Amino acid sequence: MIKNDLLIDSSGLVLNSLEKILDADIEIKGLENIPLENPKLFIANHFTRIEAMLVPFALYNITNKKVGVIADDLLFKTPFGDLLKKLGAIEKSNPYRNNIILGDLLTSCKDWMIFPEGRMVKAKDINPVDDHYCVNINDACQRVYTGSSFFALNSQLLRNNYLRKNIKNFQKFQRKYFLESCTQINEHETKIIPINISYSKLRTGDNFLNNMVGRLFSNMGSNFKEELEIESNIILNSTITITILEPISTNEILKTHDTKEHNHNTIINKYRESLTHEFMTKVYENLTISFDHIFILVLYLFPEKKIDIEQFKRILYLVIDDITKNEKLNTTKEMKKSFLNLVSYEKDKAFDEVEKIALDDNIIQKIDGSYIIKKENLLLSYTHDTIRLKNILRVVLNEVLLIKQVNDIVKLYIFKSSSEINMVLYDRLKKEEFDEYENDFNQYWHYQGRKEKQVGEPYILEANSDVCVIALHGFSSAPKEMQKIAQYLNQHNLNVYAPRLKGHGTVAEDLKNTTYQDWYNSVSRAISIASLKYTKVFLLGFSTGGLLALLSSTKNYKQFAGLICINAALNLNDIRVKAFVPAVSFWNDLVKSFDANEYAKEYIDNIAQNPDINYDKHYIDSITQLSKLMVKTKKNLKKAKTPIYIIQSTQDPVVNPSSAYEIFDAIESEDKKIMLV
Repeated sequence: MIKNDLLIDSSGLVLNSLEKILDADIEIKGLENIPLENPKLFIANHFTRIEAMLVPFALYNITNKKVGVIADDLLFKTPFGDLLKKLGAIEKSNPYRNNIILGDLLTSCKDWMIFPEGRMVKAKDINPVDDHYCVNINDACQRVYTGSSFFALNSQLLRNNYLRKNIKNFQKFQRKYFLESCTQINEHETKIIPINISYSKLRTGDNFLNNMVGRLFSNMGSNFKEELEIESNIILNSTITITILEPISTNEILKTHDTKEHNHNTIINKYRESLTHEFMTKVYENLTISFDHIFILVLYLFPEKKIDIEQFKRILYLVIDDITKNEKLNTTKEMKKSFLNLVSYEKDKAFDEVEKIALDDNIIQKIDGSYIIKKENLLLSYTHDTIRLKNILRVVLNEVLLIKQVNDIVKLYIFKSSSEINMVLYDRLKKEEFDEYENDFNQYWHYQGRKEKQVGEPYILEANSDVCVIALHGFSSAPKEMQKIAQYLNQHNLNVYAPRLKGHGTVAEDLKNTTYQDWYNSVSRAISIASLKYTKVFLLGFSTGGLLALLSSTKNYKQFAGLICINAALNLNDIRVKAFVPAVSFWNDLVKSFDANEYAKEYIDNIAQNPDINYDKHYIDSITQLSKLMVKTKKNLKKAKTPIYIIQSTQDPVVNPSSAYEIFDAIESEDKKIMLV
């Protein structure tokens, strides 16, 4: 927990709760946009009560300056009242509120944060109307307030008067704006700093935090219970992203006004509407986009009442890919990860979580591999104080509907036919694979021992057939290793696709920096590519490729016809791996404990049978990943129910023939054969 003077004398409950808040997953972007020397008025959207404490506290720890907020009088009567006062908050009803804020902005003794929406916008139902934003609460439209523009512009007008020596009675001026304790007026202009506060994974339900508070305060009203449930789940489960945007200069705005005009209200009224619209547009358009946003937006905009789940996932993948590549759009950390699982017949945690909410809220109904989309349930109206509990995905939808670029990206795909989506995705994944190899190859261009480019390059041999065989090469090898068998199969009218496993076909150092999950993802992408074009897909894996084929056999896709394992590396003969590598790992740990890293051994030499293809050394890290893959595959053998043909050489110097028998005995496929060569 962060220690500072704001927490002194706070009650145990406040400290405990604040610690939970500070332990939440909070990401702050745009720190470079905070001008430390200037008086600052932060402008933010308003969705939860914790924002009045969380954001000022976060800013305090960045700028070492208190940030005041205007808070509801009732909040000061809660256990958090003391903390609010320490942060510099002021009651909404304080008769001197405006003058105190202006005084702080003049001296820069304290910064301020204002929520122009005026209250929590629980439904996030906001629409642009002409030159302003309309906040819809219980079917009533409330314009976004322009008071923040008043404070920013007025403080700068007052500063300019002071700097031009137009203050006739400075003592009266001091008293009016409460400058007695902080008399030095900051000569730097007031800056307006827009902030977007976004939440990903908005969830409902009981948790220990709201249960604890519920026991302490038994007479809570229904509205407070709703807020407690939502906000405690945010603290425990959500990612909170605070995006600090580029500052807006008040002097730039005021330099166009008539210098003969001395009436501040006249000047402020000239600009306050347009200025408010300008910074609120920045706030709304800089939403941090999450997976939930894309999921519900695609369902909402999809023109039909029924969508094939496979097609839906493929649209999601393409939309996410476009959004994450768009530098003008903000996305969550989660959106930066690969969503290959969506199109490679695997479960995806983010998808499963939001799908469950949509099913539970009867927004979708799953029937025979499709969703029936019930937009009428998504668009059901609820009250301001119930919508977050009864229809959280409507809240998420309202938020992203304001982002035109995201809506336009979704509309690029939802009107395409299933075959068109498949073609776009096929081209996208193929390009991704070839670009990945190109980048890896170029990254290691200056390394000694780098393979010829055609060695590691993935390839497809086309035939007049709807059957494809995916040929997977072995450890420290490359697609070229599979060339002879690929040509043989292709001559028998089979399409053959030889993908590259990540880290292979370049230099051994490339393989050192990959994991077995990277290799598995390479296979997953290859399966996705093949299944988009061919009606039957076989996996043929050699050595480590055989392990990856076995591990991939649990995927649930209708095109999968069977797999062939050749010398699958489940058990090894190689003494270097079985004994020497563990000994080297022990030695490395020992020398590192004495800070003698120069004596550590990173790799063992390899006498390659095909030196133009295979690496001439095995890094210890790479072999460790291979060992993990072997363990993972053994654990999953029983899940394999696909037709399988196991081929094993009795003379393989690396792979123990017992591998074939262990695979044959463990898998539960009704159609399995084994052949020893």
